[in-house]
Amino acid sequence: MTDVLRDGETVARNVTIVTFFLAVAKLVVALVTNSVAILADAFHSFSDLIPIGAAWLGLKIAQRPKSEEFPYGYYKAENLAALFASLFIFLLGFEILRESVSRLFVLETVRNDAVGIAMIITAFLVSFGLYKYQFVAAKRTNSQALMANALETRMDLLSTTLVLFGFLFAIFKIPYAEGIVGIILSIFVFYAGYESAKDSILALMDAGVPKDDLDEMRKAVLNIPRVKSIRSLYARRSGPFIVVEVTITVPAGLDVSQAHEVADKVEEVLVGMNKVDHAVVHIEPEKGEKLVARPVNEDGSVAKVFGSAPYFEVYRVSGKTRKLVEKVKNPGHKLSKKRGVKAALFLIEKGIDEVEVSNIGDDSREVLESAGVKVKSL
Repeated sequence: MTDVLRDGETVARNVTIVTFFLAVAKLVVALVTNSVAILADAFHSFSDLIPIGAAWLGLKIAQRPKSEEFPYGYYKAENLAALFASLFIFLLGFEILRESVSRLFVLETVRNDAVGIAMIITAFLVSFGLYKYQFVAAKRTNSQALMANALETRMDLLSTTLVLFGFLFAIFKIPYAEGIVGIILSIFVFYAGYESAKDSILALMDAGVPKDDLDEMRKAVLNIPRVKSIRSLYARRSGPFIVVEVTITVPAGLDVSQAHEVADKVEEVLVGMNKVDHAVVHIEPEKGEKLVARPVNEDGSVAKVFGSAPYFEVYRVSGKTRKLVEKVKNPGHKLSKKRGVKAALFLIEKGIDEVEVSNIGDDSREVLESAGVKVKSL
């Protein structure tokens, strides 16, 4: 996890440095061309240093080790930085809106046209590169702060396009058009700020984990042998990571050691998933329904020997109700040796709670019972 944060910090640092030099270059060109549009864009770039700097700081703080005071770590420093960045997206929108309204009534006189156009085109290309760089890094590290800044940089592309139009309109002394374009673009900026702020606030309020991620976690947990059901699964975002709390049910016949083995496997699977930092697993015994397997022959009669049975019938039993669920092939049926062990492992993977047999080997019985499967004689 620290590697992910360090990766994000490096990206934020690099973007901060490039943004600083870009802002200085815009300021110099604004003075040379006497362009209010380029001057405003330079101020925009200087204001961009604050949110990306905040992301840099937030990702650096998030790498601090967990402590007694912060047992879950400092990951939410990154969410705070993302919210801070979102506020500056709103400020950028207001600045563009203000400049756009003012250009409805004022015509500018500019000079050194070629220098100004070259600067604007260069700024556009640099901003596009920064956007792609941050966007890819945000996806790779799952960093909200980097994603917020990537969206803000994408808005800079629109802002730079507005500046280009404004500069060209000022050259040809065309009124109104640049102001109207700027007002439209400011609406897109406000929307980007809203989306970024919403994600940050949801994360700070322990929400914001997509339903698809939750469904993926449930599916992964239910595929683990001996997990009968999920009573509850809660997840919250903490910086670029997710913290999970899940309550599962296991067969009532499992002892404490066996139940903890299942819980450890659930934790291992969840933490092994992308984005999950750690998982807390609670265990409860399954009550009521159980799956019962019975070895049978081709004609459905009970097989005399567990391991050599060609099929298993699987029943769902609840109280006195018994319902056939499926009839499955025994993968150990044709093996020359260890047929019973292979069959036992197969039934464990299917989540069988009880096996009804006439005759079973000691090794097969031991494998089943060590996994908490009850062996019942017919």
